[in-house]
Amino acid sequence: METLEALKTRKSIRRFQPTKIPEKDITVILEAAVNAPSGGNQQPWKFIVVRSKQWKKDMADIIKDSCKTLPELLQGVFENPYDVAKRMEKRFYIVSLFFVDAPVVVVVCVKQEDTPLVKCYTNQGLTHYEAFTKLGYIELLSASAAIENLLLAAHDLGYGACWMNIPFMAKDALEGLFNIEDPWEMLAMIPVGIPAHDPKKPERTPVEEVTTFID
Repeated sequence: METLEALKTRKSIRRFQPTKIPEKDITVILEAAVNAPSGGNQQPWKFIVVRSKQWKKDMADIIKDSCKTLPELLQGVFENPYDVAKRMEKRFYIVSLFFVDAPVVVVVCVKQEDTPLVKCYTNQGLTHYEAFTKLGYIELLSASAAIENLLLAAHDLGYGACWMNIPFMAKDALEGLFNIEDPWEMLAMIPVGIPAHDPKKPERTPVEEVTTFID
């Protein structure tokens, strides 16, 4: 597949055929990921490839259980936190549990630690968040580039995938399941498999509406 064609035709897939993915294809996809641009060549990423049905079930159970904490999290934010939590729970079930049926789920981890540049700002009294803001989230940008490469390589090989954010209330428990410890953290989950549907790709805003040329 030509590069520009792959970029324009890739779309998020949320339903998958049960067909297994050969390990050689998984390796090709991950090789594409690790060849992404990396600020300072830090390569602040690692990948956990989940093929076990039981592990995927355990991940789904954690997400379901974490929904029980939503009312408490929403206290003081919404007038009726329990009603809002019920609506959010239904939404989380739709957008967060489809990965269970994918033959492969790639868990992407990012390493964010106190580099000398971060310490330049934290030593001045800034929080880590403020330091990362000033430095441009180098690690997150690098790991995100790796994810995009992963998605495009999967598409090029004929697979579908979806870049999933982690349900915020389940993040700690999922990291515990995978023994992910500081300075590493879980960034995304990418289910991969042969598509079982062909959704229409959402329209993109025309280039001229989001671009400014300065000559």
